[in-house]
Amino acid sequence: MRKSLELSVHQLVDFLLRKGDIDNRVFNRSSMQEGSRIHASFQEKQGSDYISEYPLQHTFVIDDVSIHLQGRADGIIKKSVSEYLVDEIKSTVEDLHKFKDDNNEWHLGQAKCYALMFCLEQNLPRIEIRMTYIRQGKEKERMVDYYYFLKEELEHYIYELLYDYLAFVNIIFRHQEERDASIKALAFPFDNYRRGQRELAKYAYGITKNGGRFYCEAPTGIGKTMSTLFPFIKSLVEDDKSKIFYLTAKTSGKESAYDAAELLKAKSLVLNDIVVTAKDKICFCPGKACNPDECPFAKGYYNKIQGILKESLINHSTFDPETIVKIARENEVCPFELELDLSLFCDLIICDYNYVFDPISYMKRYFDEDASHYLALVDEAHNLVDRSRDMYSASISYTSFLLARKSIRRVKHSRLKRMMGKLEKMFKELSSIYPLGNHIVEDFSEEQYKLFIAFINLMQDLNKNEHEVVSGELLDFYLEVNRFMKISEFFNERYIAYYQIQNDLKLHLFCLDASYFIHAMTNRLKGSVFFSATLSPIDYFIDTLGGKKDSDPTLILPSPFPQKNFKLMVAPKVSVKYKNRESSYEEVVEYIRSFVDNKVGNYFVYTPSYEYLEKLVTFFSPTEFNFYKQERDMSDQEKLDFLTRFEEHPKKTTVGFLVIGGSFAEGINLIDDRLIGAVIIGIGMPRINFESDQIATYFKAKNKPGHDYAYLNPGMNKVMQAVGRVIRSEDDRGAALLIDERYMSHQYQDLFRVEWNNYLVVLTPEEVKNHLITFFRK
Repeated sequence: MRKSLELSVHQLVDFLLRKGDIDNRVFNRSSMQEGSRIHASFQEKQGSDYISEYPLQHTFVIDDVSIHLQGRADGIIKKSVSEYLVDEIKSTVEDLHKFKDDNNEWHLGQAKCYALMFCLEQNLPRIEIRMTYIRQGKEKERMVDYYYFLKEELEHYIYELLYDYLAFVNIIFRHQEERDASIKALAFPFDNYRRGQRELAKYAYGITKNGGRFYCEAPTGIGKTMSTLFPFIKSLVEDDKSKIFYLTAKTSGKESAYDAAELLKAKSLVLNDIVVTAKDKICFCPGKACNPDECPFAKGYYNKIQGILKESLINHSTFDPETIVKIARENEVCPFELELDLSLFCDLIICDYNYVFDPISYMKRYFDEDASHYLALVDEAHNLVDRSRDMYSASISYTSFLLARKSIRRVKHSRLKRMMGKLEKMFKELSSIYPLGNHIVEDFSEEQYKLFIAFINLMQDLNKNEHEVVSGELLDFYLEVNRFMKISEFFNERYIAYYQIQNDLKLHLFCLDASYFIHAMTNRLKGSVFFSATLSPIDYFIDTLGGKKDSDPTLILPSPFPQKNFKLMVAPKVSVKYKNRESSYEEVVEYIRSFVDNKVGNYFVYTPSYEYLEKLVTFFSPTEFNFYKQERDMSDQEKLDFLTRFEEHPKKTTVGFLVIGGSFAEGINLIDDRLIGAVIIGIGMPRINFESDQIATYFKAKNKPGHDYAYLNPGMNKVMQAVGRVIRSEDDRGAALLIDERYMSHQYQDLFRVEWNNYLVVLTPEEVKNHLITFFRK
């Protein structure tokens, strides 16, 4: 049976012909964005005989492999009836002659691929290639080279490339054969399905067959990760172009997916899987720029990578952070770029949401090409609502500008100083026009955007050619402006533009509703499953996560554990509204004492804010019980150390004081009796604030419950997350106490009935104590 391979021209030439260093002064997101603009501008100015972005494809057969090569030529020019020219446009911030000399084989190889495919399409005996080089920031500075090739010359060249590529890809073919055989023999890794687990797996498998989006709320304990990952892996045998992206917001989510994959591999599954770690967490040279002058691991990267990939894929199938760091250290290459390159040859990619959904950080190597064979599992999907808003929002800060300007005060550079002077003038004019507060504008002015573009162009030039004048603070401000300009391309009716004049002056592009962008991305994929233990109200999440209520399937599963093992109590006689907090502390403290005094164990107390937490702990003494509090900006190790204090079978009660919705709200697996109770103070709603008010106004204008979308639903979700930390099982019992009068609202009453079937209203701390004495003795 003939094997088939889908291959883009970029994949082919980038892998075989790119040489040299990683250098973000030349190749970076900003220069790529500017390059796209220059391409479009140049193409628009060409004559009527110039065809832009000409799609090309051809199937080459080598031995038993059918290779479908495809790409787009920047331009095709018809010179006469039988004479054509292929135009390849390249733009750069560096000297054009140096840029050409450093990259000629790579770039000309790309043009040769297009030229041959066009010859074969049009049955041409020969063709001309034009390499057009344009200097970014100095667009009048250009260089043009011409080449002439016979079709036979191009065929010889391209077939040699394809043979070289196949020598490597045969490793992948052998892996796929072994993988598919193992998948066909793979059984569900547990003897029995938990309640709801089989149903979730069936829905997930249906998405792999039929495509589309699916939304599921599956409470803690069902086994969501295995229920979704197992059917997705089973589907890989049906599409050899498929990949699975397991997307999560937290390290704990990555660990769950990794552990599930390793469990299946222990059952004889053959799978290449990788955990992608954020650049700032895996970098060998933190604080250094990604260029050979500052980072030795950037030097010669593209000269080494072919051999490293080949050896790695022969010797490994699991690429966790430790393995990636080990390979990178041994070969003295950048671990972040290595993990991205390795991911191209993996079946399962475990990574953060932003690698798929963020308009700046997304993995272009996948999603700028055909993504219709890819599958996505979106874990803890409730987090994506706020995260996606952040991804599509941006701001520019006057404070950041001042730090940048201060950092270069001793630098003598007239162009840079003039530019900083213009920016300073803009900020001062805004300060004189607008009083304190938030001021919505229809859009920022054309003059402001032009100024920011000029600043970006200057910085690109300095980064490459005079990088010694670029301080860390100046670079930070440049990245801020660059992101702002990228986000400005998406500005539409789903945004507001506003000035914030308070302690700082900021220009904001704030995304009110990112569902359109999530919808657009998931439409490009074959199928997506959004799942979470807390995805209620389900209609709200379908709407804000890019779904269609009338067509996308949904599933709400009950807890797999006995209801008798969980007790939910509501104390509605206490008001924890901001205006009443000072007078209610003592009553809240008595409820907490009555809750934790009944049984020696581990408890969490979730508070509305750090300010409230700090005041609350002053009412307790270490002689009552062990207690620990969440601190601001805790490192991953500090969080882990915090959780290790909640041990199995404790001899003394331990209480953790936390902030609701914070880093301890989810992704915590304190099983058995490591956590037997949770107190939630308040209803989790964010304080009244300007941006949430704008979200409410936006959705209200769309005939939706704006206040619920902006305030109530996010608060309800935080409460559900906190309650969900009390892990129940067949044998262990857990309880939760919700303190606030607002829990008697109809929205919360409906939530309690849907999520937990039943609850108790307790009017005094004594009632709490009496109920729990009976509950824990059973």
